[in-house]
Amino acid sequence: MERDRVFEFDDWRNSMSYWKGDFQYKEIIKSFLSNTQWKKLRDGVFRIFFRLQDVKFCGRLIHCVLLSKIISNDSHSMTFKVFDHEVKFIREASQIITGLKCSSSVDFKVLPERENKLSKVYFPGKDRIELGDLWHFITSHPYGITVSFVGSHDDVVKLAIIYFVESVLMGKLKNRNVSERVMKIVDDDELCSSFNWGSLCYEKLLKSLKSCLKPKQNTSDNENENEKEKDKEKDSYTILGFYFALCV
Repeated sequence: MERDRVFEFDDWRNSMSYWKGDFQYKEIIKSFLSNTQWKKLRDGVFRIFFRLQDVKFCGRLIHCVLLSKIISNDSHSMTFKVFDHEVKFIREASQIITGLKCSSSVDFKVLPERENKLSKVYFPGKDRIELGDLWHFITSHPYGITVSFVGSHDDVVKLAIIYFVESVLMGKLKNRNVSERVMKIVDDDELCSSFNWGSLCYEKLLKSLKSCLKPKQNTSDNENENEKEKDKEKDSYTILGFYFALCV
């Protein structure tokens, strides 16, 4: 019934909330950049995330919030019961918390038709790039030593942004593919600065939260592969915890 709670506490008291993203993203990225490049990143569209002193995840808090979700047919928000008050998580709130543009639904039609230059130049011969490949590239080319990055100075910052988007905003594990769309958007300076990053995160977050909050069902062996595919939608599940970290 709408407006009722989804879960009983006894059913979910032993579950765990966790964040799959990279808590060390600032240290990893900073070691890859020169001081000038780091300043450019800190002053860019994702500045609020790079000016944080510490990043922590409040798993118990997230767990309690999720237990208080209220059933609703609204596909564009989530509502929770907190101390007898209904608290709604909406697009506008996400924009206030993250500082990222979150004005409307994401439209990938703005993406220009062109090849993935960053992939072709820095990951030649690869049909797909896993986040672990990008992580290894960045950590293998620390700034200021003989094996440091020798490509375009702008590309250094772009690769750092891609790693941030995929490992933090999208909360991906290292065995997940880096999005070609994200790489193309970041490679276009004007598009990257104007793109609706906040809505991209918000929509993925809602989708994964609503999926994770559905009661689990027993599956047969033949359905295991399908379940694994569904689990891929849950990568950004606990990015909500990162939102809380921004508020603390």
